[in-house]
Amino acid sequence: MAAEEDVVFEEPQLHVEEETWRQKWHRIMEGLKAEKDSGEYKWATMELQRIYGPSSASTAVCTIVMLLLLIFVATSAAPPPPTLQVEMVEPEQEELEEIEEEPIEEPPEITEVDETFEPTQDKYETDAEQIVAEVPSFGDDSTDELVDMSVDIIKSPMVLKGLYGSRVGGGKAHAIRRFGGDGGGGALTAVLKALRWLKRNQNEDGSWTGGGSKTAMCGLALLCYLAHGETPASKEFGQTVEKAIQYLLYAQNASGKFKDCGAHYVYGHGIATYALSEAYGMTKMYMLKEPMEKALQIIIDGQQGGGAWNYDYKKAGRKDLSVSAWQVQALKAGTIAGAGNEGLADALYKAVPGLKSFYGNGFGYTGAGKNKKLTGAGVLGLQLLGHAQDAETQGGLNAFADMTPSWPKEGGGTYGWYYTTQARFQNGGPLWKKWNDAMLPMLVKNQEADGHWESRSTHRACDVYDTTLCCLSLEVYYRYLPTFVRSDDTVRKPKGAKDDMDMKITIEKIL
Repeated sequence: MAAEEDVVFEEPQLHVEEETWRQKWHRIMEGLKAEKDSGEYKWATMELQRIYGPSSASTAVCTIVMLLLLIFVATSAAPPPPTLQVEMVEPEQEELEEIEEEPIEEPPEITEVDETFEPTQDKYETDAEQIVAEVPSFGDDSTDELVDMSVDIIKSPMVLKGLYGSRVGGGKAHAIRRFGGDGGGGALTAVLKALRWLKRNQNEDGSWTGGGSKTAMCGLALLCYLAHGETPASKEFGQTVEKAIQYLLYAQNASGKFKDCGAHYVYGHGIATYALSEAYGMTKMYMLKEPMEKALQIIIDGQQGGGAWNYDYKKAGRKDLSVSAWQVQALKAGTIAGAGNEGLADALYKAVPGLKSFYGNGFGYTGAGKNKKLTGAGVLGLQLLGHAQDAETQGGLNAFADMTPSWPKEGGGTYGWYYTTQARFQNGGPLWKKWNDAMLPMLVKNQEADGHWESRSTHRACDVYDTTLCCLSLEVYYRYLPTFVRSDDTVRKPKGAKDDMDMKITIEKIL
């Protein structure tokens, strides 16, 4: 967060309770009847997408699902007619257990669907991949071929191949070995401990408390889970991820703004948009696309003419690199996810000179300068925008070439480490090796036994804030590929752009 401002926050009063599957079906039906921009409608459509698949769901699918739900509600209210050749059996009855224990050598092929069947949570978790695989295609622009059905470590039918492939299974293990995450520190073990601590400390409404902004903390925590390849369908953390996404949807109003974002708003909104964009990119749940694009539009509309951003998205006056860095990360995540905002490419194009305006043998806070915590932010932003080899980027990397992290504050504290770790990783070479050789064992050694970190090295820091930034630093090995192994796709300049502002948007690809 900003290094000089207090953040005031008003906590929302949302409540999430455990419920049976029958209650959930009824709540889905009621949610589909609600206003389109309401939290109830967003929740209902997200639940349908979870159950019936992320990529081939369409209007026709939702219509069929609604009809099946209506049939379910109607038939569950009364006993089946005597003419039906179906025996209604309660799940806990002894007869059912005896049937399950009998060995069946060749199970018969299922040709009909029993519409009166009430699924259980175990059934959902066991057959999630089969459900997704069997969803029919209706000839629309679905992307069924992108769904990774081969994941066997994190059982999620929603993780996509390609852009996020190094976050799961063999891709993750390979990236950790290749880029230095397994050397003498146990990055994966530390990350898992952090994710479990975050799970235990999640609020009932799906958010996390701290730092003056529950929305920002929720976004940071969700980014940690997504970076680890977790989705709402993941076995251990699926419910945690689902509740976090639900909170962000409930916290967003019809115009795209999030509530409870803190005193200057831009931090919470940028981080929440970043997380929502990655959630859509990871899962392709169609009901997340519109909320993502509305949130991105707030950022696009709030950009200053020079390409930077300020508190409260003010179009004039001061500019702020700390603020701008979060907006750039959100816009890049939206681009990767496939957001359709008309002004998105223009905003990214303008952000390049905006970031460079902070350069002065390093990167400054509100103008040209050399700030230890924020130089990594300027470097990373330019790397993400395809300008990894520009003079300003390389100058920023060399500005603090001798700097190494040391607990609890040297090297910029948790906020500085978050950016410097990513910037040096993207660059690779001796700078990255030197930093990683110090950063990895330092974070592992200073992690508390219960899984959290407590550096208190950043203004308005809290346990959730420190833990998420340290966790994201340890996930750097497999979150995105570094610049030196990525392919750059040159995109056309926005209309009216000058020739001397040519830029390249880097598109990540798996190894």
